[in-house]
Amino acid sequence: MGKYLQIRVTATTYDEAAAEDRYGRLYALAWPVAATPAAEPRGLLELTQALDDKVRLGDLPGGDRQALLPGVEKAMALKQSLEAALGDRDPKSADSLSYALEDALGELEKLAPKP
Repeated sequence: MGKYLQIRVTATTYDEAAAEDRYGRLYALAWPVAATPAAEPRGLLELTQALDDKVRLGDLPGGDRQALLPGVEKAMALKQSLEAALGDRDPKSADSLSYALEDALGELEKLAPKP
C-alpha cells in the first residue's frame, strides 16, 4: 500500500496574484524584476523561503537585513511548523499556522523597503 500512489497533504497559495498585491514590497524584495522570470510557484510559502535565503545569504543591504531578520526568522519558524502540521496530518493546527504566517508576513511588509 502506498508503493505507487501516496496521498500527501499540502498547502498552496490559492491566488498568487492577490498575494503579490497584498505583499508587494516583499515580493519585490524576494524576486526583483530580472530578465529571467522567477521559478514558479510564487506563493506565500515560497515567498517566506526566498526572504529567508536573501537574509541568510546577505543579499540585502545591512540596514534592511537587520530590520527584517527577526521577522523573517519568525515567519520561517511558522512555515516550518505549518509544514510539520501538514506532515502530521493535523489540518486544524495547519490552518491556524497559515493565518499566523500571513500575519507575520503582514508585519514584514510594513518593514520592507519600498521598491
